[in-house]
Amino acid sequence: MHILGFDIGGTKSIVGVADETGTVLAKKRIETRGHLGPAQALTRLKAAAHEVVCESGAKVDAIGIGCGGPLDRRSGIIHVVPNLPGWQGICLTHEFGNEFDVPAYLENDANAAAMGEHFFGAGKGVDDFVFLIVGTGIGGGIIANGKIYRGYGENAGEIGHHKIRPEGPPCPCGDRGCLESLASGTSIARIARDRLASKPKTVLWDWIASPGEVTAEMVARAARKGDEFASRVWFECMENLGIGVANVVNIFNPRLVIIGGGVTKAGDMLFEPVRKVVRERAMPELAKDVEIVPAANGELMGLMGAFAVALTETSTL
Repeated sequence: MHILGFDIGGTKSIVGVADETGTVLAKKRIETRGHLGPAQALTRLKAAAHEVVCESGAKVDAIGIGCGGPLDRRSGIIHVVPNLPGWQGICLTHEFGNEFDVPAYLENDANAAAMGEHFFGAGKGVDDFVFLIVGTGIGGGIIANGKIYRGYGENAGEIGHHKIRPEGPPCPCGDRGCLESLASGTSIARIARDRLASKPKTVLWDWIASPGEVTAEMVARAARKGDEFASRVWFECMENLGIGVANVVNIFNPRLVIIGGGVTKAGDMLFEPVRKVVRERAMPELAKDVEIVPAANGELMGLMGAFAVALTETSTL
């Protein structure tokens, strides 16, 4: 069996072909910035798909699609997605399924990535784990008894929007004090930028012309160098992330918490403080049960998730 996968993002997307073992036969990264609009982005995605299918030499049997939500996976239709303006109402399964005349299946990107880790990554062989994407925002996926858990309305896993500090900063969801507003890459950069207004001594000034240029990666790099200002920002955010993970551990009692996304490029600077907070703040018996590990699929986690979505759906037919 060969699968065509689409990992669709508001800045870039990856299209690829794999076999049922998850061996990637061909892949291509393309730009799908929101300002391009859906028509141009879809044209680019379809062209890239034909290119990777040709390169792989495979006959595609099914298509898996991972995309930011909210969306309706059953109908294949996208709702209002902040980083994909103008895509509302587009049926992605129709767009790609008709293009290649094979069944196509859609899934929320965080759920897809969790499924990819279950099939091909750090969660392979583990039937109960929680997956977190910590990047521009914070998303989650839950694998329970070996299957993705979607909840009654199929919107479960919004881990980035549980409340850590009730009077905390505003969150894009419209509430305050969410985990995403306190520990995402966007939030790390925002917190540093706001505090730079008081002109603290920090190596960050050597790398930027104005506070608006600060990124989470810069904060992590400066903290690694021992910069006092950056370290305060970074480890405060990691404490909040650790509290969020401790809550997840207490609620789900998972065997694993798998964390992926761009912020995890910081490596042990993320995982060590998060593990420490979980040991201190989660219930002891539950903390003892869990391992907190990095995602195995790295930058391909969305694409591997798309392959897993197609494999899951075709196995239930």
